[in-house]
Amino acid sequence: MRHVRYSTAAVLLLFSAALGAQSPPHAPTSAAISAADVKARIGFLASDALKGRDTPSPGLEMAAAYIANEFKTLGLQPAGDSGTFIQRWLYERRAMSSSRVGAVLSANDWKRPLKYLEEFFVIPGQQDSVSGAIFYAGVASARPGALPAAARGQILAFYIPGKTVDEAWIGAIRGTLPGTERSEPKAILLLLDPEFAKDQISFLATNAQGQDGPVPIAGVSYEAAKAWFAQAGMNLDEVRARTAPDAAVGTATVTITAGIESEAAHPPNVVGILPGSDPALRDTYVVFSAHMDHVGVGAPNAKGDSIFNGADDDASGTSAVLELAQAFAALPAAQRPKRSLIFLTVSGEEKGLFGSKHFVEHPPVPASKIVANINIDMIGRNHPDTVVAIGQEYTTLGSIAQQVRTAHPELKLVVAPDLWPQEQLFVRSDHFNFAAKNIPAIFFTTGLHADYHQPSDQVETIDTEKLARIAQLIFHLGQSIATNAQAPTWTEQGKALMKAFTGNE
Repeated sequence: MRHVRYSTAAVLLLFSAALGAQSPPHAPTSAAISAADVKARIGFLASDALKGRDTPSPGLEMAAAYIANEFKTLGLQPAGDSGTFIQRWLYERRAMSSSRVGAVLSANDWKRPLKYLEEFFVIPGQQDSVSGAIFYAGVASARPGALPAAARGQILAFYIPGKTVDEAWIGAIRGTLPGTERSEPKAILLLLDPEFAKDQISFLATNAQGQDGPVPIAGVSYEAAKAWFAQAGMNLDEVRARTAPDAAVGTATVTITAGIESEAAHPPNVVGILPGSDPALRDTYVVFSAHMDHVGVGAPNAKGDSIFNGADDDASGTSAVLELAQAFAALPAAQRPKRSLIFLTVSGEEKGLFGSKHFVEHPPVPASKIVANINIDMIGRNHPDTVVAIGQEYTTLGSIAQQVRTAHPELKLVVAPDLWPQEQLFVRSDHFNFAAKNIPAIFFTTGLHADYHQPSDQVETIDTEKLARIAQLIFHLGQSIATNAQAPTWTEQGKALMKAFTGNE
């Protein structure tokens, strides 16, 4: 893909046109963080003009150029490539070519190609095309049982109940994924529920672009699958009622082609540094991070909107990082924290935390000198008095955050523990790459909602007043960490967790 770059002037012109005003004057304390400022920033980052900030995309480049210009205006030191604020990383983009995507059902002398977007969807795997007989593996479940040895290396066909893509349905797909208990399948074939609508197939097909897994996953409409099974001498209505795996599928075979085309791209991270005020501590660093990417353009919703604006995910966190940079830069040099501060916005989070992984593997400062990461991802929704600090029990960052919350009752915030342990959020945002490098990390979020990864995640839904208060809380937390000579440390619980995840002590 050709890299699209935009001049600073062009970005500022678009920003001014979209918002009609400049940012408010900088205040000397956390008061520089305001709801009005937040709303203006999200209004640009989540505007239709940026087309959902996919990785890679022109809209993502526009977001990066805007953030880099803000860092420059605030007087931060560039910490990207070649003396700039932009750090680029290699992304091997794998996309499906709609002209090559295909699924063909066969039985005996009968063969039927399926209609893409209407009768089937494909989520690509590492192989572009797979073909063979199927092993009926029963009903897809979030808590799968073991499969017999005969299932190993086969195309596993599961019946998956449910008429819409919801949390339970997605959980059932996860239960089919490869692993010891799933017998290392060649591919996964989902026989969709009779009530599973065509628009849901189209939604999944469209949003599979840019996604992949270890093996291809294809979903086939019930009507097409029933005709296929009939040609193989089986009644699908009876087969799907079976609770145990059953290899007896007659002569049914399938060929699944994802039509993958690979292309190299170099998406941006944006990195700026505010030097610390203490000669003894300024070569140690606190990193504030958020991901600036989202999922781009997808299938239209009922209102015909196909742009996934990502106002909460994660224009909210990106705006907070900008506000934090503004607030700290506004302090007189003598009042700045002793440690240096790194302000980081990454791309590729939605693709697999790739931008932050590149950053921790190629940091602009020694990784051993980074004492903490404060990550911010989705902080603009839900209860007005609550923010969740994921991972606060794993490091002393949690106790520091609670001390800061107590010291600032005017913020009217509860710093809650993980309210959704089943979602495993500690491994689902960019802080985890820091933690994997043994850097104490904490992740602030206000949680998921019905607009998550939907075109309806727009600026109008954001509680900007709450977001500003959360950013002010993080300002005071960062100030505490960056001023205290004692660096944050892992708790015993955190050490055990990271050993389990990384194998490191």
